Amino acid sequence: MTEAPPTDAPARSYWQQVGVGLRRNRIAMLAAAMLVLVALVAVFCPLIANNRPLYLRAVLEADYFNSLQIVIEQTSFLTPEIPAETRANARTLALANFEEVRTHLQPREAGDLALIRDDLLRQLDAGGTLSTEASAALAARLDPFFEVTLTPVPRYPAIRALTAPEVYALLAFAAMIPAMLIRGRRVGFAARLLAALAIAGICTAMWKSAWPTIQDNRPYRAIVEAQDFPASGGAVVRTPVSYGENENIIRESRQPPTWRIPAAQRAADAHWHWLGTDTNGRDVLARMIYGARVSMLVGVIAVSVYTAIGIVLGALAGFYGGWTDIAISRVIEVVICFPPLMLILAVQAFLAPSIFNIILTLAALWWTGVARLQRAEFLRLVGMDFVQSVRALGGSSLRIIFLHILPNGLGPILVMTSFGIAGSILIESGLSFLGFGVPQPMASWGDLLNNGRNDIKGTWWLTVFPGLAIFATVTCFNLLGEAVRDALDPRRGK
Repeated sequence: MTEAPPTDAPARSYWQQVGVGLRRNRIAMLAAAMLVLVALVAVFCPLIANNRPLYLRAVLEADYFNSLQIVIEQTSFLTPEIPAETRANARTLALANFEEVRTHLQPREAGDLALIRDDLLRQLDAGGTLSTEASAALAARLDPFFEVTLTPVPRYPAIRALTAPEVYALLAFAAMIPAMLIRGRRVGFAARLLAALAIAGICTAMWKSAWPTIQDNRPYRAIVEAQDFPASGGAVVRTPVSYGENENIIRESRQPPTWRIPAAQRAADAHWHWLGTDTNGRDVLARMIYGARVSMLVGVIAVSVYTAIGIVLGALAGFYGGWTDIAISRVIEVVICFPPLMLILAVQAFLAPSIFNIILTLAALWWTGVARLQRAEFLRLVGMDFVQSVRALGGSSLRIIFLHILPNGLGPILVMTSFGIAGSILIESGLSFLGFGVPQPMASWGDLLNNGRNDIKGTWWLTVFPGLAIFATVTCFNLLGEAVRDALDPRRGK
């Protein structure tokens, strides 16, 4: 006799059953893994492809002598004849460059420099200004520092160059991982995500207040590739792809992938470009990595905005009905008549090309499909018994809409969202290919296609690799959307 299944097994909720159905679909899991990889590349692109090293320990003579000269020049502005505001700015600049000079010195010499700085501060605190003789004496005391032996200075150029949005994206992604993995009944999933985003925002503010973004234009490639770099005690940790988003190496323009060039023909001083270079000598792999950020940004933000608009308007139309439904339905019919691509082209032509113009235009046009689908779901659910029970218990309309009906009508919206992200990526790539997409010199997959369209045979790598990236990303979103649709089907197999 066969044993009966255990009756004490925990019951699965509807969304848990949907999750089990998704995990059984191996193709969907592979597509999801590839999309997670693209998202990781988009978030961490400044630390993956950058011509600034992650860590550099080197003697930067130009910085040292420039800072020392600035100290001497600015102290000449600390005289009574100079306006007070100019003296204050000169003092701040001189003290900042004192610290820059000190980092390059040996301990004994750094101590001597600290004594000079303290003497300067005492003179300024006593009288507020310097005499001409005092300024000349200070310059004479600093002259010996032009002949000292410099010490290699440790720096973190790629990390210090991160902007506040990039830091927030890194911290938010890192904070969301434990928020999604930790399970608990007391704190819901949405609350954990909101807490992770808030913590990331606080940490970003603290990071940028302690280490503000610096505009660093030092020629790090020339510093690292100099012949005396190892002998001077230099050390470097580069990013996996050691090229910037817009680093032009003109002598290497239109270079095919280095692995396609025979070793005998490869120049001894040529750099290694896995996917070749474009017409301006920019590394294709680096620009594709940064292009992933643009594609994911357009797809995720545009879909999030128009999904939120569509859910709210569709819920109001389906729940209240009557004149509310009629008014919203007429607005939907008007908006749906506008062709999205033509309107985006018009907006980009009259306004300055911007990624946010694309996002806002897509959000203003594509919410109609979500609203119509959400309206249909509310019309189906509003008359069910659980809604009438909440009404009888005195539940408010907002509570019924957002806590009871909406969670039960989100399934079709999730399917539309995945297809919408794929469509947004295609729209952005098409606009960039036509020259109406993101502004130059920002990297985009469509811009790479546009760069190689004049010579498809000669520069085939500018067409093949970005085209494959667009095809693979859009296909993965479509496969994931189909898997979600099948998992939400109540007639699916157990």
